[in-house]
Amino acid sequence: MSIQRLFWIVPLFLAVCFMPLTGYGLLEKPIPVMVHELLPEGVTGLDRANDVVSFGIPLMDSDAIKDIGALGLTGASHYQFRPLHRYGSGNIQWVLVDTLASVSGGEMTQLHLTNGTGNSKGPNLARDTGATITVDTGAAVFTVKKAHFNVFDSVRNGDFDYVKGTGAITARSGTRTYASNRDPMSTAVIEENGPVKAVVRCDGHLKHESGDWLFGYTMRIFFFKGTGRTRLDLILKNASYASYSMKVFESVQVEIPTTLTSPDFIFSTGADEETGGSVDGSATLYQGFSNYKYVEYMGGVDKLKERLVPDNGLSVVNGAQVIKTLGNEADHTEGWGAVSKGNRRINFGIRNLYGMWPAGFTLSADGILSLDVYSPYNSKKDIKFAFFAHDKRQMVLDFTTPGTAPRHSFYSLQYPLFGRADFSQYVRTKAIYGEDRMATDKEVRDFFTLVGHGDFEISNVDTLRRYYTWGMGGGPNQYDHQLCKYIHYLRSGKGGAFLAALNDDHHKMFGSTLHSDDFNFYIDGPTYWTNNNATYPENQGKEAFNSKFFDDEHSHDISVPIGYFLTGDESMMTAWADHAEYTAYRQGTSIPNWSYYEGVFTRPTTRVMCRALRRLGALSQYLKDPSYYRPRARLMVRQIHRLRSDRQDDMKDGWDLDRGFFYLSKDGSRPKLERWNKLFMTNDIFPNSLWCYQPEVFDDPLYYEDYEDFMLGMAWHSLDEVLDLVHQPYLFALDKANFYDEEVTAEYPLTFLMSLGYEKTGDETFLTAYQPHIGRLITYQSRERGYTPYMSRFIDFYYHRDVVVGYVEPAGNGRVDMGNSNSPHITRQGSSYTLNWITPKDGIASYQVKCAPVPMVERLHFDQMARTFEYDPAEYDNFWASLNVAGEPSPSSRAGSHETFTVDVAEVMAQYNQRYELAEGDACYQSYDPGTDYYFAVKYVLNRNYLQELPCPAP
Repeated sequence: MSIQRLFWIVPLFLAVCFMPLTGYGLLEKPIPVMVHELLPEGVTGLDRANDVVSFGIPLMDSDAIKDIGALGLTGASHYQFRPLHRYGSGNIQWVLVDTLASVSGGEMTQLHLTNGTGNSKGPNLARDTGATITVDTGAAVFTVKKAHFNVFDSVRNGDFDYVKGTGAITARSGTRTYASNRDPMSTAVIEENGPVKAVVRCDGHLKHESGDWLFGYTMRIFFFKGTGRTRLDLILKNASYASYSMKVFESVQVEIPTTLTSPDFIFSTGADEETGGSVDGSATLYQGFSNYKYVEYMGGVDKLKERLVPDNGLSVVNGAQVIKTLGNEADHTEGWGAVSKGNRRINFGIRNLYGMWPAGFTLSADGILSLDVYSPYNSKKDIKFAFFAHDKRQMVLDFTTPGTAPRHSFYSLQYPLFGRADFSQYVRTKAIYGEDRMATDKEVRDFFTLVGHGDFEISNVDTLRRYYTWGMGGGPNQYDHQLCKYIHYLRSGKGGAFLAALNDDHHKMFGSTLHSDDFNFYIDGPTYWTNNNATYPENQGKEAFNSKFFDDEHSHDISVPIGYFLTGDESMMTAWADHAEYTAYRQGTSIPNWSYYEGVFTRPTTRVMCRALRRLGALSQYLKDPSYYRPRARLMVRQIHRLRSDRQDDMKDGWDLDRGFFYLSKDGSRPKLERWNKLFMTNDIFPNSLWCYQPEVFDDPLYYEDYEDFMLGMAWHSLDEVLDLVHQPYLFALDKANFYDEEVTAEYPLTFLMSLGYEKTGDETFLTAYQPHIGRLITYQSRERGYTPYMSRFIDFYYHRDVVVGYVEPAGNGRVDMGNSNSPHITRQGSSYTLNWITPKDGIASYQVKCAPVPMVERLHFDQMARTFEYDPAEYDNFWASLNVAGEPSPSSRAGSHETFTVDVAEVMAQYNQRYELAEGDACYQSYDPGTDYYFAVKYVLNRNYLQELPCPAP
């Protein structure tokens, strides 16, 4: 018997024998997890021994895992689990796994998530002891004070205590010093606790001796079994309305008074470079501006140098000895150091220190260790910190011995071990916004070669940014790059891409989000700021270094929950909730013509509306409390569905149910009194926004079916009218012919629509007609476009061609309906029609039933050059635009079975009117006519498991 089978059978036997009767489910099969270092390009791995690994893994809804007590882990002795997200059924979708693993540098080891009995044996690390919290990792015992928070009150290894006196988070502003240990109201709580990891969350204010405070803070301290290593995540806060102002400060430090007096030290002074010696009074490392791995955006460096850090390069000084001088912006530290005395050592580091300037370390001969979050050696002494802003840093402190190299301690934070399942696990669980079709890494690489970009792959460098102009134009700023990078990592294992996405998501949430610490933006905002364009303190945008917040049109935040599910970082979801709350104020407080969250659509601004639509879909799925957002998502989709355009009125937005386009009039660049669409907004940004919606967002399944059908109409419009132009124009005339212009080389992403068109029809033309455009799209827009989830879906369909769709008993000659009551398959009694048919094929997955007052065709097929329809709209309806019927029968499993279904047309119309809150006179109100003999169509889709994969035809 194989070892892998034993890994599975033994936990399964134990789970069945010892499982309590609580309705736990069972994993269908063990989930292999590859554990490896997150290594970007140019970084060499290190051997890791019993190092912590923390990662999120998605589970199937059908596994019915409701509690972590049903899970186990093989290949590791110590582990714990925490649910991160649940399906609508209550079953766990994402679970965080914390364990210990040993991995050779640059190599991998395999674990298996299995059935089991929950967390491994052993006591939880943390316990509440009244005024303090005590954490015993086995290697050290830590004490954390609640009131007068001083980071660590003690750190003991046997009889030895590494700390003495009173430490603190401190900030200096002018002549005043503010410290966390002066706050009698600070708190500390055990946020997470298990046999492998504990997290203590500490909250309070940095106070002056007078009682005034400068910043709020949250510090999460992470503790791990078997080690004296800790991780400190510090968030500085300036978002309390009680202190509405920019904050002026000089420095922020985390000060640890250690017992290691007259110590030796080591500082990293570059890649594979270090310096050290005995601390001579004091030893300092100061990182000024460095361009290392930093991505410049639209003058951001000049602004940051002016407002934050005018100094370039790296300074290292020990007493009177100058080891490294400022001046060269290429000079940088890796971000780590160590201080030691005898057989005791403290290793320390700041994640991404080379890019989190001005930062560094200060050591003193009397044992004070300072992690300089904002260095006191910065020549700028009046830094201005924006109101609404938070700023986050991650640090490591390892209380150990000289046998532990400081680089090893630091790499556990900078380049940690991580766990990744096979890419198919993320697809089959629909773990990323419900997406169940994504191409493999090989398929993506092959497709890029096919379209002439075989030399491109998303960078494996862990870049970062501190400044971003969210409102800048151009193709690269129209989608969420970080979501692409997360998916690329899950597909390829490229750790640099993952770290770059995580870095940028940190910037989004702690450099671009408006926070609200002591007020609710949605509830209090309209009172505090009646003009939502005038919320900032005077001159903040001109003076504060961190005042470049999200705009309304390019707030690419949908990657954030995926980063959270992969890491379990609670600060990210808390920040995302703040962002949601602000948008509820900005776009949901009945602001005239712009309250999209409240369903107000008076000539909406296209991109702002689309971003609001996308965000509501994401929040409705993944926010921990979506109770406000989910009803508004339904409302917004309902209001969009209700809109109908009018050829005679260039100011009337909405759908054209003959041709399939959605007209949006608010565009200053269109000719007056004419209807034109900006294709990249109406046919790209708008439909892509709806990618974030899944059926569970809606309380009626026909909502989802209706919206998918309207997207299919837009797909037909794009295929029939837009793709024939070779290149898509920036502006597309809706009421006159558009012609190919050789000087126009634009291409706009239609992959979402083309994928949906193929999925809903099985028509390979959607794939073959669009494939030649993709190479030019990547050239003219941005190469990263090729890694969007919509492109991944398109590529998967392109190579598999496994969708088979048909119609039951179609009348023929283009008609897809089976007729009306004159058909032998349909009988009528009043408004009630009974449909009878024979199951046409084996393996049918589902039926879709439609009714209409006239015969139905798949699409009316408009020729935009000739300005004619193939099928007269006065005599035919598009199948996609016809009324959906609820409650279709479950298909018989075998061909030849008799099936029957009764439809009350009057009831279908009444339900439609109720679903969209329609009244007589509304453009899309449905009125039953007893004198009309209605037509019916039944579409079927085959289960792809019944299909053999077909080879992709030669391009």
